Amino acid sequence: MSTATDLAADAPTLLDRLESGREALTARETEIARYVIAHYPESCLDSASAMARATGVSAATVVRLFAKLGYASFQEVQQEVRREVSRKLHSPAERVRLPEDGVSQGEITARTLETEIDNIRATFAALSDREIEAIVARLCAGRGRIYVIGEKNSFPIAYYIQTHLNLCLPDVTLLETGEARIADRLLWLTPDDLLIAISIRRYSPNTTRAAASLRELGGDVIALTDSPLSPLCPYATHRLLIETRSQSVFDSFTAAMSLSGLIVGAVARRRREAMLEILRRGERLYETFGTFLG
Repeated sequence: MSTATDLAADAPTLLDRLESGREALTARETEIARYVIAHYPESCLDSASAMARATGVSAATVVRLFAKLGYASFQEVQQEVRREVSRKLHSPAERVRLPEDGVSQGEITARTLETEIDNIRATFAALSDREIEAIVARLCAGRGRIYVIGEKNSFPIAYYIQTHLNLCLPDVTLLETGEARIADRLLWLTPDDLLIAISIRRYSPNTTRAAASLRELGGDVIALTDSPLSPLCPYATHRLLIETRSQSVFDSFTAAMSLSGLIVGAVARRRREAMLEILRRGERLYETFGTFLG
């Protein structure tokens, strides 16, 4: 049986509602929405009057906006945001201060398994087969170079994608982190190039800048991120959203790795014939350089 907490976790969040309902907002409501997004979650932890002063509208307009989004009151909005803050604070250093709930290690193990399964299920349920097919077609188009970028916690996902796409396709480059190196590597971008950008809150400004730079030239960006309001999304030609809930102080990247495996596996199937000689060449190189023990 689902608990109240489980049901709340499955309900659309404030950010989801702002994204899906933005076309129905008035000009003043849009200003409030922009303020909420730009200063989230702090924007919702003060009073409706404070939000009204910050956006130059009346408190009544603030209340009407959240009613339009389906909330019974502004207090309900604040309760949801406080739950979200407790569940997913900005950094592990903040999360580690949350009180333990006294459960056994066995219970934590069971909860973790359930959460990871739910992450994968929610991520894949939101996928569009048409979008995946379009992404695979773009990757296999043979047009321009492919760059992959992910910083901090997103770097292992970027490394996984680049390592496996490199066995399937030519000209797949993992961008080095650090502003100077990224700037150098992006010097020769062309409109035919493609960027796979991975960024999970807390978001990487370098990843967003790289996406913006390529889109400005007219190139394509595949964004793997955790929210439709991620700073990557405005620059995405294709967007894939990942669920990152965790029983730990750290975000879960299990669904991100599974989704990455889906993409590179689909590319490998499409490129099966072309890959055969490359894989043989790779085995010869691995033997030459002693890449593996056996």
